[in-house]
Amino acid sequence: MMIKRKDVMKAFVIFLSILCIYGFNNVQAADVHKTNNNISVMYQPLSKEQKRKQFEQRLNLSERQKEKIKEIHQKGLEEMKPVMMELSIKKEKFEIINSRKILTREQKEQMEQLKIEINELEKQAKEIRKKNSQEFEKILNKNQRAELEKMKAEGRARYEQNHHPRPPFQGLGTPSFLFRPLLPPKPNDNGLWK
Repeated sequence: MMIKRKDVMKAFVIFLSILCIYGFNNVQAADVHKTNNNISVMYQPLSKEQKRKQFEQRLNLSERQKEKIKEIHQKGLEEMKPVMMELSIKKEKFEIINSRKILTREQKEQMEQLKIEINELEKQAKEIRKKNSQEFEKILNKNQRAELEKMKAEGRARYEQNHHPRPPFQGLGTPSFLFRPLLPPKPNDNGLWK
């Protein structure tokens, strides 16, 4: 049996295309990060422990402050746990009812009631988070609070950079329509409008 040159070329082209696709997929899967020296290295996200240490170093927290923060965090978790459990149960009930194709009037009313309860639980969770945040900020000194505000601003900027803006304001900043002049432009020296 003789192999034709045409068949060999077809096999070679198929092999190259598979190799290219496989190689391209591997390149896309790798999360590459450029360093200051323009050397490509694999970017590995920080663990929670590493983020916590970086946070503590940046704020220059004392040991006493670190202990107090742990207490605040534990207290917040204890307060949040029943709220989050209840929220999870309500959302699950809502999804079960919502997954049905045809809903009766009673089921629709039950869904509306669940929406109200879910919103209320989310408000409670938000209040607990806000209270914990305020307690945390109370233990910081003036310089640490300033650094924390800077860190928050950097986080907001990173968020806006990585997330698409949503209508109506196209981002978290000031709406663009507020920058437009309220009055028409003044005429030029020769009496013509711009």
